Amino acid sequence: MDQLLTELEKQKIEWETDCPLSQHSTFRIGGRARLALFPDTREKLVGVLRMLQDAGIPVLVVGRGSNVVFSDGGYDGAVILTDKCRAVRVCGERIYADAGVLLSKLANEAREASLSGVEFAHGIPGTLGGAIYMNAGAYGGSMDAVCVATECYDLDSGRICTFRGAQQAFGYRTSVFEQRGRYVILGAELALKVGDPSRISAQMRDYWERRKASQPLEFPSAGSVFKRPEGHFAGKLIEDCGLKGLTVGGAQVSEKHAGFIINRGSATCEDVKRLVEQIQAVVLERTGVALECEIRFL
Repeated sequence: MDQLLTELEKQKIEWETDCPLSQHSTFRIGGRARLALFPDTREKLVGVLRMLQDAGIPVLVVGRGSNVVFSDGGYDGAVILTDKCRAVRVCGERIYADAGVLLSKLANEAREASLSGVEFAHGIPGTLGGAIYMNAGAYGGSMDAVCVATECYDLDSGRICTFRGAQQAFGYRTSVFEQRGRYVILGAELALKVGDPSRISAQMRDYWERRKASQPLEFPSAGSVFKRPEGHFAGKLIEDCGLKGLTVGGAQVSEKHAGFIINRGSATCEDVKRLVEQIQAVVLERTGVALECEIRFL
């Protein structure tokens, strides 16, 4: 480990040992990681991945921690946080961006360039890499409509590769990266369209106001907990089953939006797991619908 830390210092890569993961999660939940790393360029991210593989240290890669719940026991390995990899380049109607770029920044960069197509991402509290990984979407838009190519690091071969078009295998809240689990997203190329900046701004404001009105943004959470069941809305099913406000430990089904679980201040990963299981059991028993988790337990 000492040799690794010395090399990280030489490469000017920020690191922290015994890192509290709760500080890197929008849910504010999680134990400590043996080592956390914060590369700030795509090249440093690849270098860190190769160093850790050479050292035989288990690796977990996340963006801003907005769609995950870290284990209460932490992680006995290295957690790489990509949200300092923030380079963005606009070229005509294309945007080339690093995996760690916040979606809100991406939407703003597009608006400044009079480009339309990622307005839906404004207000989603995640990074581009995470959004591609799960094919994030909102208000009728999703990443598969704009992401034409994704560059990634193959953990099996140690090579950098690019997936284009249908190779990305986008589906509802999934992609080839989520399905195979061997690829670390480094960045992507987005194809947008020229638009009227005032209309783009108005659309982004509308989406933001709708989020504030309907979602419990005042509490820590990981966003929507469940995928949308075919022919239904998870939040409505949960509400119809009378589960708004249901609490396990410090975790609670939001009284504002039943599709969210919030941290009332002392929630643990175990609390969230138990609450998820209770919701799934009740909804299945009363409606026959099996709810599938959208958030990831790490």
